[in-house]
Amino acid sequence: MAAPQVRRADFLMALAYATDLATGHSRDFALRSCVLGMRFADVAGFDQDTARRIYHQALLRYIGCNADTHLLAAHWGDEITLRRELHDIDMGNRAEFVELMVRALKRRFAGMPPEELEEAVKRGLAEGPQVNIPILSGHCEVAQRIAERIGLPEDIRESLGQIYERWDGKGMPRGLSGNAVKFPVRVVTMAQDAIALNDHHGFATMKAMIAKRAGGGYEAELVDIFLAHAEKLLTGLDGPVDRETILALEPEPHSMFDEDACDEAFLAIADMIDMRMPFTFGHSRAVASLAAAAAKQMGLPASDIRDVRRAAYTHDIGELTVPVSIWMRGGPLTERETDEAHLHPYHGERALTSLGAGGKAVASLVQRHHERLDGSGYYRNAKGPDLSPAARILAAAEAFQTAREARPYRPAMSDSAAAAKLRAAVREGELCPDAVEAVLTAAGQTSRRPSSARLAGLTPREIEVLRLIAGGDTAKEAARKLDIAPKTADNHIQSLYSKIGVATRAGAALFALEQGLVAA
Repeated sequence: MAAPQVRRADFLMALAYATDLATGHSRDFALRSCVLGMRFADVAGFDQDTARRIYHQALLRYIGCNADTHLLAAHWGDEITLRRELHDIDMGNRAEFVELMVRALKRRFAGMPPEELEEAVKRGLAEGPQVNIPILSGHCEVAQRIAERIGLPEDIRESLGQIYERWDGKGMPRGLSGNAVKFPVRVVTMAQDAIALNDHHGFATMKAMIAKRAGGGYEAELVDIFLAHAEKLLTGLDGPVDRETILALEPEPHSMFDEDACDEAFLAIADMIDMRMPFTFGHSRAVASLAAAAAKQMGLPASDIRDVRRAAYTHDIGELTVPVSIWMRGGPLTERETDEAHLHPYHGERALTSLGAGGKAVASLVQRHHERLDGSGYYRNAKGPDLSPAARILAAAEAFQTAREARPYRPAMSDSAAAAKLRAAVREGELCPDAVEAVLTAAGQTSRRPSSARLAGLTPREIEVLRLIAGGDTAKEAARKLDIAPKTADNHIQSLYSKIGVATRAGAALFALEQGLVAA
């Protein structure tokens, strides 16, 4: 079956959701700021090209924010709380900024004796610029590189290189001022601050704070336009924004991704996720390589191989909601931290819903990548029948790759030790034996069982036909969807019936459900 095309704007929304998690912003923050920015462009009478740049700047402003996050967390502590607090101050006001940094350092070094704490705070403030400037420069550079990889033009990439600059020159890292700051940057900075301040303080206080910053953080002329239309501009933006609203706002022409462009976009998301910490660099790429090879070995259809590879690229997108400072710590997680970590498959699935029907299968796999056959996984405690072959492969590939990577709280396992760990999980009823052996074979380990036994020797095409007839399609309908002759579809049906030992569509449907080949 031909893969549906995906609009580039769908990927922009997935990236926007991810950056909201990583920066501690409220739900749909980037999407709401996009709506506000486009409304502002309309009331201000900006041309289509300017609106296009504002649209992309609002959705993608923070796509580079994961770069060197471990350095940020090592110096300032919980980076998500820090970023959330930064939303609430005027960063050009030195007194406010220093007070916030002091508060962050006191959290970072909580538990120290008073004299040691005072020295740690002084040292942290003195060293702060040496930490912050390179990190923020890296954010800008990475944002531009990711934008290039998903096919965005130079003018949009230029704006993403100035995400922390201000009208008054008190921004970072270059201290640009006035018209040297790209126009979309000036508009979106004000729009996003307005959303954050309105969330935190209410409409009246937000307006007063925006007005106070005119000529400082924001261009005075833009502030005047905003204040004159503020009520209209913010109407309905105190709640979630749906996908259709953002798609409708995208200036034409709309860009569509083919298969290769989709793969590159998923890979860009993988790299964005993994670059938060040195020990996760390349993690999602490695999981994807194992999972795709295992799916191919197990004889899954090409569409399943594609989906499990893309799910592997994005499986940890929901982890952005957990502060890096927690992952970097050597000790065990607290109960609350564990609960937060266990919800990351949920956040991952939510991030990928913006891809619409084209991303539904990928989102479903991401949601299940920590589930186990016996129901001992998380976050849904799903069991075997709810886990497709692709989901079982992804779970095994993720477990194996993670085991052979070092973490602050443990050394890396050897390949043989990681293989033994997975086989123990098979004996405990947690992981699928076929999926585990397929993954281990892909990793160069000697397999201990024949491949694809669980799927009754079905061919990739027979699996596709089985799914369709299990879902209620006739042979003719399945043939049309697969672009094959009805007689060929009927031959596949008779062959798969023979292999799985059934004589009716109902029996085949039950087999498909039992094997996780269709959703319950």
